[in-house]
Formats: sequence, C-alpha cells, structure tokens
Amino acid sequence: MKKIRINSIDTVIWIVAILVMLLLNINFKTGKIDLGWSLAVIISAYLISSVQSYFLPRLMQQASNWTVQKTLGLYAIFSLVVALMIGNSTVLFVSWYKNLHLSYGTYISNSLIYTLMTFAFSSVYMIQAFTSRWKASLLKEQELNQALLKAEYDTLKNQVNPHFLFNSLNILSALIPEDPDNAVNLVERLSKVFRYNLQNNERVTVELGTEIKIVEAYLFIHKMRFGDNLQYEITVSAEDFPRQIVTQGLLTLVENAIKHNECSSEKPLKIALFVENNFVVVSNSFQPKNKQFLESTGIGLSNLKSRYALLTPQKVEVVENERFFEVKIPFI
Repeated sequence: MKKIRINSIDTVIWIVAILVMLLLNINFKTGKIDLGWSLAVIISAYLISSVQSYFLPRLMQQASNWTVQKTLGLYAIFSLVVALMIGNSTVLFVSWYKNLHLSYGTYISNSLIYTLMTFAFSSVYMIQAFTSRWKASLLKEQELNQALLKAEYDTLKNQVNPHFLFNSLNILSALIPEDPDNAVNLVERLSKVFRYNLQNNERVTVELGTEIKIVEAYLFIHKMRFGDNLQYEITVSAEDFPRQIVTQGLLTLVENAIKHNECSSEKPLKIALFVENNFVVVSNSFQPKNKQFLESTGIGLSNLKSRYALLTPQKVEVVENERFFEVKIPFI
C-alpha cells in the first residue's frame, strides 16, 4: 500500500501545531519554555501523524463502497481513539519521568488538545482521499457515458447498412431486365459505394469531400436507371471539402429523396446539394409516391437525426412545402 505523501498542507499544520505546543509550554512570567513537555508533545504528534498516514489510506480503501456518513463516522471514532491513546500515554510517561502528580483536569485538557491535533492531521488525509474518490467517480461516469453514447451510436449506424443494401438491390433488380449491359456497370459502382461503407464503418464522421464522391457515384447509378427523369446538381466549394459531417449522412438523404419521390418523364426528380451557412443542404422537388405502394421502414431521416443528436447540439433542420423538401445537416 502506497502511503500518502506529506504535502504543503501537512507542513503548514505541523508548523502551526509546533508553535501552539511551544506557546502552551511557555511560562510567561519567567519567559522559560518547558522543553521536556514540548519535545514529548512533538514526538507524540509525529506518532499520531505516522499512525494516520498508515491506517487512513487502508480505511479509505475498505470504505470505497461505503456511504459518506459511515466513512466519516468511522474516521471520527478512529481519530478519537488514536488521540486518547497516544495523548494520555504521553502525559503518563512525562508525569512518571518527572515524578509529577497531575490533576484530572490536566488529563482532560490534554485529551482535548490531542483530539483537536489528531483531527487536524487526519482531516488532511480525509480531504485528499475524498477528493481523489470524487475525481475517480467523475472520470468513471464520463467513461460510462462515452461508452453508452458509442453503443447507442453504433446501434443507429448499424441500421443504415442493411437499409442501404436493401434499396440498392431493388435498384439492381429493376435495372437488369431494362438494361442488362449497364447492370454490370451498376454493380461496379455499387461495389465502390459498399467499399466506402466498409472502409468507413468505424468512423463517426467523415470529410464532406469524401462523402460527395460516393454520393456522385450513387446518383450516377440511379441516372443509369432513370435517365433524364433524374436531374441533380452538386455545388460545393472545394474549401468546404475538409469539413466533417456524419458518415453516410448525405448518402442517406439522397437515397431517401429517390426512394420516396416520383421520378418520371411527367415529373422529373430534381436534387440539389449545396452548402448554406454552417449546414450542408440536400433539396429535392417534393412529389411523393403513392403511399399505398411505398414500403418504408422509417429508418433514414430519424436515424440521421438521432446520430446527430449524440454528436452536436445543432439539430438537423427539415423544411417542407408544396414545391420542395429540404434537409439541412450541420457540420461537426
């Protein structure tokens, strides 16, 4: 067991205690100091400090799971016992050595002085111990909160990959009978997108420029299927490319825009991606499919909002009217 080292607080207490002891043993009429008593009290104070420094850390280790009230109660009892035992032993020894007959009042007053002195020494160790326990408790709480947040974030993130895979297979199944030759090209693009997902699976955030490259590949896949019925425009300055967003955030929004809206020659779907203030914006023409034929898990947007809520106080903003549907995701 490692002892608690003497620090500046201990030194101050020792100096004050020695001065008090000398003052109590000065004969102010003659100016003489009873060095015998002073030496005896200093030695006994050293014994008290040694006993406290040895036993109190062990007491605090045993009390790691105790309540504060129980710990303070045992601390008070322990300090009182130490004070009475060492204090009265010192008085008895000095009175025997000098052949003195001391009154009961002397024993009581010395017991009070030793009790106060013992509490002064032991309070230093108790304050240090409680401070250390408090800091350890805060650190443990922070680590637990971080672990819980990571577990919750991973759960949300793991919902995205099956969701994306399901929609991508639907695209492929629709393209194969329509254009078998380009289906091969589509598979290559899909492999690029899934490779991105695998490589960034453990990342919470990603650079905007990296995500845009994958979004472009994803939109190109759909462009092969829908032709001119799908129109998209990405206007983002290269200066914004290093900024961080939630991984697969843009991909989720673009995916939702195509999944939930009609994309036909009568109603071409228009998608725009741009930066506005401290947000990346994905806007699309609002032309929802017939809900009777739409099977939605509801994962996409709610999942994205939940992931952002775990990372930043800035919220995902949604703007919807009769003409367009717009989602703004903040930079991290």
